[in-house]
Amino acid sequence: MKLLVALLIVLLSVLLQVTKPATAQGLQCYSCNAPPPNCYKKKIITCEPGQDRCVKTTTKIVDYDGSPNEKNEFDKFMNVLVWERVCMTAKECEAYKQRTKIRNVTCCNTNLCNA
Repeated sequence: MKLLVALLIVLLSVLLQVTKPATAQGLQCYSCNAPPPNCYKKKIITCEPGQDRCVKTTTKIVDYDGSPNEKNEFDKFMNVLVWERVCMTAKECEAYKQRTKIRNVTCCNTNLCNA
């Protein structure tokens, strides 16, 4: 009987761990930094506690001709150059947006939203 109770407790704790919401486990974002070829690969990280935004920094590709980039795992027809994908707090992201004028900065708060 004791063995059955112990087994039930272990099973319940495993189930609780698996079904935790994403916020309890930490926000997951894609991660990369310049030079841009590094941003063609899908690398996933879990953000540090308190970091509640996935961030993507891009610039438009001038005169994009529609040619596919087979190395880009996100979208081979992407018409922007991705400079970085990182985790930040909401406050850091908004401040980063304000001081980054040449590049486009996008902040989002769901798992893997910075593709």
